[in-house]
Amino acid sequence: MHRTALMTAICVLALAACSPASPPASTEAPVTTESAAAPGAVADGLEAGARVASPFVVEGTAPGDWYFEAQFAAKLVGADGAVIAEAPARAQSDWMTEAPVRYRAEFTFNVTQDTPANLVLQEDMPADNAAPREVTIPVVLVPR
Repeated sequence: MHRTALMTAICVLALAACSPASPPASTEAPVTTESAAAPGAVADGLEAGARVASPFVVEGTAPGDWYFEAQFAAKLVGADGAVIAEAPARAQSDWMTEAPVRYRAEFTFNVTQDTPANLVLQEDMPADNAAPREVTIPVVLVPR
């Protein structure tokens, strides 16, 4: 029995010596293709840091699979994480497609001073219980 174990160990070592070496571990960050394969929502003409007043209307396009019952979630979130305003981003045409679909959302809010916030556009009903895809655009809410 001892001899069989020794022969098995020799065979395993011989096979390991003949196997190709593993490639070196990469130190680069992994590349994700989600944005190329499944682009997110786009807000027309809204630049990062834009100053917006109430009522604030955002329009753009989002892939058809972002919508559920012709809408997806849109919200303005303050620097502290609190939701300042929410509005459904509603499809402006047939949303039962994989192609980009126009949307529109209108927010009303009340601030007394310039308030940094983020516009967050978030897909509704992600597949297979995955985390929802979202797009975040920093804005500054200004008093009216």
